[in-house]
Amino acid sequence: MKIKRNLPLILSFLIPLCITGGICIARGMYPFGEQCMLHIDMYHQYAPFFTEFMHQLKEGGSLAYTWNLGLGTDMVSLMAYYFASPVNWLLALCPQNAVIEFMSIVILLKISAAGLSFCYYLRSHYEDKGFLPVLFSVFYALCGFVCAYYWDIMWMDAVWLTPLIILGLERLVKQGKGALYFITLALAIFSNYYIAIMICIFLVMYFVILMMEQPAGRIKAILRFGMYSLLAGGCGAVMILPEIALLSNSGSGGIDFPKNVEFYFNFLDEMARACIGTQVIATTDHWPNLYCGVAVLPLFFLFLLNRKIPWKRRIGFFLLACIFLLSFAENQLNFIWHGLHFPDGLPARQTFLYAFLMLVAAYEAVHTKVGVKLWNICLSVALAELLLALCYFFTDKELVTPGCMALSGVVILGYGALLVMRLGGDPWFRCMSAVFAFALVLVEAAVNVNITSLDSTSRTAYTKNWNAYQTLAQKAMHKSGFTRIETFSRLTKNESALNNYPSASVFSSLINVDVATAYRELGMEGGKNYYCYNGATMLTSAMLDVGYLMTDSACEESPYRKLVDFTDGMYLYENLYTLPVGFMLADEVLQEWNYTQGSSIDAQNNLAFGLGAQEELLVPVDTEETGECTVIHVEQDGYYYGYYTGKEVNSITAVVGERTRKFSKCAHVYLLDLGYCYAGQEITLSSTEGTLPQIQGYCLDAEAFLAVYEKLDEQTMELTSFTDTMLEGRICVTKPGYLCFAIPDDEGWQVYVDGEQVLPVSFCDAFLSVPLEEGEHTIRLEYHTPNLRLGMLISLCSLVIGTGVVCYERKRRKCAGNEQKTSKK
Repeated sequence: MKIKRNLPLILSFLIPLCITGGICIARGMYPFGEQCMLHIDMYHQYAPFFTEFMHQLKEGGSLAYTWNLGLGTDMVSLMAYYFASPVNWLLALCPQNAVIEFMSIVILLKISAAGLSFCYYLRSHYEDKGFLPVLFSVFYALCGFVCAYYWDIMWMDAVWLTPLIILGLERLVKQGKGALYFITLALAIFSNYYIAIMICIFLVMYFVILMMEQPAGRIKAILRFGMYSLLAGGCGAVMILPEIALLSNSGSGGIDFPKNVEFYFNFLDEMARACIGTQVIATTDHWPNLYCGVAVLPLFFLFLLNRKIPWKRRIGFFLLACIFLLSFAENQLNFIWHGLHFPDGLPARQTFLYAFLMLVAAYEAVHTKVGVKLWNICLSVALAELLLALCYFFTDKELVTPGCMALSGVVILGYGALLVMRLGGDPWFRCMSAVFAFALVLVEAAVNVNITSLDSTSRTAYTKNWNAYQTLAQKAMHKSGFTRIETFSRLTKNESALNNYPSASVFSSLINVDVATAYRELGMEGGKNYYCYNGATMLTSAMLDVGYLMTDSACEESPYRKLVDFTDGMYLYENLYTLPVGFMLADEVLQEWNYTQGSSIDAQNNLAFGLGAQEELLVPVDTEETGECTVIHVEQDGYYYGYYTGKEVNSITAVVGERTRKFSKCAHVYLLDLGYCYAGQEITLSSTEGTLPQIQGYCLDAEAFLAVYEKLDEQTMELTSFTDTMLEGRICVTKPGYLCFAIPDDEGWQVYVDGEQVLPVSFCDAFLSVPLEEGEHTIRLEYHTPNLRLGMLISLCSLVIGTGVVCYERKRRKCAGNEQKTSKK
């Protein structure tokens, strides 16, 4: 009997799971093929970050800091932004090479949980134990937001938690019960504070609608709403406060509110995106993914036309829908919804809340049979079809194809016919309408997901070098202790996190943007949310403590590198000129050297001169443009680079004899590492994308480099011990200056010299450094996540107070209920 009673809830979970799981199997996703569900940031960020988190859990590493992302990354803020969901702690039980599958399963389960929670909301709010809520729960679980952003695993918690949060809010307002609201909102804020911002904005507006409907007790409801919301927010302080501290140094720091109003598109262009089969947008465009079942279009009109539904509720829903549609199209509202920032791609991230609102209204239109007349249905269908017709004639056919609009129009007619059948008094007609509605919903949702979602990539290509990387990296670290390892054969800038080794590259929204700026000024890749070793010269590589290089090329040995080992087609080279993580620079060098002046070539040459070089470090060589190619003539043995400033192409291929090197992301503009070449060779540069930018060849002057390296290597810190959050060493200073570290100057670092804490200063405005006088010194660096202790204290207090208030309210209601029963007796 329990199974029968809960069958709608079971179906609301199983139907989305079967649709998405079936599509994954049909597309040959592992273990049913060699594909996997890695897409966009799941490919570049989540898989590496989840893997690093798993390594830390299994190996007993610190959850405060890691060297395996960039030059060092705070783990607490990374967790808050990318993987704070409690579910992710199950990675401790995950097999080493099954992180991709773990993520894929969790995504499918969260999609299904969204269907379950929405069905539970409808059953609880409308006291409907039938199967009608199942149909709308399928549309919610597989709405356009999910189809576009399913791979953004950190956001999917918000999707399945939202119906429970709203249900908790309604119970808070109408019954004074705050437990469900407090628990679910706290969990949403803890799991991903960023999307929780949008949920909180929506809660305020939805609370206003509830106040419009509330006949009495509004003051108490307002007080409860404020109290429980603050307590829920306080529970997330352990994640939020460290995040705020680290974001201040990232490319997302600061608030620049747009002064002028701008509209991205018109109403018809926007509404066309509610059609079935509309290609989802997950790029830098602003288009929202509005699809949540085409039945929503006529049913929302039917909701507005039904006078038996309270007018305050209809007006509230209509105004809230208008606010959503306006905020998708207008820049200032868009800015507010996204946490006082414009999203860097992945637009309209609040569309799951729009889907919730529209589907609740659509369900209520069907559920509320009283007041629905035949003319209401006909008019609603006609208005929906008119809207589609206007979209067909006045919108961009490239974004939403005529086929999608035509199919949506046909499906709407089908739903209209089913509504008419349901309106009839004959039980057989009502039964058949339910059966056909069930079939139509399943087919529509499955077709839309199959067309627009669940993209895949080759698992074999993504994982093929894992074993080799891990084997070679372990050998390098066993030999050298603390050093960084880089690769020429990268699939992602977070390759090191996938394979558990320190590096000098990272792609994350939380990077120290000053480091990215320094990289860019010195000829390497650097942007708002990444910095990368690509473009490093022998000098910058040495200063970043990059001791080893992994690549699939067998032709990298030179006077600067030697082959150490190879396995499974991958080679490990040792950089022969590498500085420790800490090295001294004289005060006059730092004062005279302006790394932002001139080009990246100028910056390195100027530093070389300041360190005593007699010749330029990077010397221009004969370079010739021949048609669509650029040829660099090698007149003497040496290490060569290509310098350019144009962004005309994104990929460049360099051919030197039998060696071919391919460069990607060239629009980021960085020095092309052309390798060691011999006199008489020619370096041919070309691109399949069109005309190359103007490229100038440069050769590393061996004598100048050796002079600079020897100067830097005179006074370096000998590392005596290190952990994830601590470095300890000693140094003998013969000439006072600054001890510079290849470590980002993040707020959490504390530096101790001879046991006394000293205030660090920035080297290149990005890296840690401390002044040192002559003599022997012991150095200790400790990392403590900023605001973590304060956040933990606030979260603990909020949790205790919130739990206490919930228990008190429950006990008070129980006592009141007992007194009421006694008085009746």
